[in-house]
Amino acid sequence: MKRGFTLIELITVVGIIGILLGIVMTAAANSIKLARTQKANAICACVKQGLETYHAQQDRWPGSIGDKIESGSIGGRSNTEGYNGRTDPDIYVLNGTEVRDMIRAVVEESVLRNNPLMDVSGLFVSRDSGEAGTRSYGMDFFEAVRGTKKSPKKMSISEMYFGYPEKETGRFRRLQIKYSIPTDSMEVTQ
Repeated sequence: MKRGFTLIELITVVGIIGILLGIVMTAAANSIKLARTQKANAICACVKQGLETYHAQQDRWPGSIGDKIESGSIGGRSNTEGYNGRTDPDIYVLNGTEVRDMIRAVVEESVLRNNPLMDVSGLFVSRDSGEAGTRSYGMDFFEAVRGTKKSPKKMSISEMYFGYPEKETGRFRRLQIKYSIPTDSMEVTQ
């Protein structure tokens, strides 16, 4: 007499497989989020190092912000990280255009003039500005410059916005840079 599986046994096996798949999928999702967070932190550190190297070599900050700092006309936008939520007049938060100009100047110096200020291979770029509410995905710098099968249109440095992959969705977000007036230093954050 041939004996097969009972309905209860099949339901139990399917249930166990479902639970195991749920555990594996949760672990995989958490690993992806952690990898994106680590990539974002690495990009921030790389950009900060590139800015500092540019400043050390040129004795000025790159982009239009360098001109503002030298002329003493910096000011107007400060952060809200001061004491008890008050604004901090010693911190200048760069706007999106200033951030883009700074990073682009360092990238052009590194790539076009062969002055290795920073490793551009890990940069995350997009044609979109990365403002809150946008839904574009970024790509690696060299994928953007060379083009890929999925995105064959090459990107020039002048078209690029520089940022990081958002932790939850992987969408492109632009970097934030804060300039400390008393210490003459830059902080690159997400």
